[in-house]
Amino acid sequence: MSSTMNPKTSDTLEALLGTLLFLFGLLPIFLVWIPYEIITSPKIIYVFGLGEIRYLGVIPVFIGVIVYVWCSTNFVIEGKGTPIPFTLTKKLIVKGLYMFVRNPLYIAHFMVLTGEAVLFQSIGIFIYCLAMFAAFNFHVIMEETLLANQFGETYEEYKKNVPRWIPRLTPYRV
Repeated sequence: MSSTMNPKTSDTLEALLGTLLFLFGLLPIFLVWIPYEIITSPKIIYVFGLGEIRYLGVIPVFIGVIVYVWCSTNFVIEGKGTPIPFTLTKKLIVKGLYMFVRNPLYIAHFMVLTGEAVLFQSIGIFIYCLAMFAAFNFHVIMEETLLANQFGETYEEYKKNVPRWIPRLTPYRV
């Protein structure tokens, strides 16, 4: 008896495994380990006092995590790919949050780090957050070139109608 897998099932399984690696292997390095290293550094000179207001930092962290899970699900189900940089999806994702903004995962990353900076009252994490945002800007330019090459006019039309960073108020419809 042959145990060949349906190509669609195989694509979905591969995308799911890659996305789980992204969510539980790669992301914790950037969102947990590096901020932890910053706040536990013996040279904690970059601290500010917010008092009890600091706990509001939990809100953007929570929202950012929800966005990560939501968009990662879109990568698996809609795109048959992963959010790992340079592992392009098989289909352009224009559903979910991608109907409002082209880079919701990067925005989620910024939200989590900003929330952590507030929660832990750490200017060091905020500086790290700004450095990551600068790196994302550079990476997005390369990513857009790859997407344009892969999806052609479909991506160009999407890019023309959906902003890179500031979400549009109405959903983009294909």
